Amino acid sequence: MGLLSRLSKAQRRQIFGNFVLNWMPRLRRAKALAREFAQIGLKAATQSYTLNTSTDSKSGVNTYAVFYAPRSDGTEALVLSAPWISRDKIRSSHMSKDIIFVVSDGDTEGLQAWLKAYHGNEQNTYERSEEALKIRSGAIQAALNLDFAGTGDYNALGIFFEGVNGQLPNLDMINSVADIAATVAPVELTLHDELVPVTENVTKNYINSLKRMLYMMKYQAVGTPTGNHGLYLKYKIDAITLYGFDKPGWHSQRYGLFRIGCLLESSIRSLNNLLEHLHQSFFFYLLSGVRRYTSIGLYMPPVIILGVSFIFHALSLWGLSSDLPLELEAMARNKNAAVSLPYARRARSVKVPATVVGLSFIAGLASFKLLTTQFGFPGETPLLKLVASAGVCSMLVLSAVSSAQVRHRILKMQAADKTKDAKGTPNNKQDPELAPAPDWITLKTFVLALSALVVTTLSALNFSLAVSIGIVIVWPYLHFRPSRLMLLNVIQTVILVGISPPGLVLFASWWYSMDVSLVLGWILEGYEILGTWLLPTICCIYWPINLAATVMVLLPVS
Repeated sequence: MGLLSRLSKAQRRQIFGNFVLNWMPRLRRAKALAREFAQIGLKAATQSYTLNTSTDSKSGVNTYAVFYAPRSDGTEALVLSAPWISRDKIRSSHMSKDIIFVVSDGDTEGLQAWLKAYHGNEQNTYERSEEALKIRSGAIQAALNLDFAGTGDYNALGIFFEGVNGQLPNLDMINSVADIAATVAPVELTLHDELVPVTENVTKNYINSLKRMLYMMKYQAVGTPTGNHGLYLKYKIDAITLYGFDKPGWHSQRYGLFRIGCLLESSIRSLNNLLEHLHQSFFFYLLSGVRRYTSIGLYMPPVIILGVSFIFHALSLWGLSSDLPLELEAMARNKNAAVSLPYARRARSVKVPATVVGLSFIAGLASFKLLTTQFGFPGETPLLKLVASAGVCSMLVLSAVSSAQVRHRILKMQAADKTKDAKGTPNNKQDPELAPAPDWITLKTFVLALSALVVTTLSALNFSLAVSIGIVIVWPYLHFRPSRLMLLNVIQTVILVGISPPGLVLFASWWYSMDVSLVLGWILEGYEILGTWLLPTICCIYWPINLAATVMVLLPVS
């Protein structure tokens, strides 16, 4: 903090003035940044990269520099994603870890290319090429990512911490920065970019905390990182993003460059004292405030109960598909029997339900392959691929329902013939055979069992995504069944189509006022560039179960 005070306002302007040259070409801007790093004594270099996805082609030039600490052996390093207070750090002889400064080009693809080149051990789902790094340091222990629009004053600093596929940094990373912001460099911190006043109304404070937690769960569920910090988490590097924002009409103290610099310097010093990776605190948590969290032991039981409800209903249907309860009138036929059984055994066929489930997963895999493959024909767009995928799945539903209807009519005719023959046979003392269990009961059992498996398993990997899927499917999957009323079947089918992936994409397009192609392109880029699980989970797991449920409500009742 004392070292920062020696930087005059003119010196700070000189350091940051060249960093906002947005009018410059990328290569020229990167070289200008490298010269600025070199002038203050850092070893700097640039890295060019190019990547081609199924929706776009991107290229850029990254700038990075390394400050080799006097007390470091080069085996450990910290990352700062912007060259703030660099001149001050050069004079610091107390640093025991190298500091790597990275100014990435583009959005997330620039830092992604730099991290891949730095570690060099990741498989690719897209065509890419990046220049090899000329300068290296040791294993990265932690990282701070900065996101400040200019060099003005701000109302508050927001902390973004969600990573790829819902990964989270160690809670001590957030707590350390929060403690520094509250004591060493008094700065108001908040989650994300929402400033919520604390009032004396307990109910209102509770609702505000719930909103912040739901925002976090939304970011986790989609799997896309909320900042460049999320890319570090894939490499087991704890990282957060500090975001400066100015909320109009918010009456509070404003924080300038000096106060923010104090926060960054103290945070870097705290991370410099680490002897090992942060591991003492939680890696699984939900935050309702900067200093308030919910641990995994409290939020996991509800989603497990949600999965158990599917299991119990599936077991009930499985027993019902084989053991048919008998009414008293039916038991009257067994007056001569020594013991009257409360149920009778009937045949259970799993061929049709198993075939429907298998074909549904094949259709889901085909849709996933169709969406992620670049065929190269004119007019190829993500929207056209989604329409083709929906067509494939619709054909599956129609084929399955038609086959089931034909099978139902054949079995009905066979049952009528057996009943007729039994009545015409003299001295026949046997009751007619019970009809086999309807296929929809067994198919619904499979749907519920698969839903329970998905929700409970996914909750350990991405809790927010598991809860989102469970809330969407729990009511229709538990209550929907075939009906003799055509209108009811149509309503159930429309609802199931509405919660299918095409329906959810249309809903997201309407909710966020975005073009459908933009929504699909964002999902595809997340999978191809960042490796998010949203697309494969939806296509290969969620959609097949949804298709099987749609077939189920269209099957014959008996």
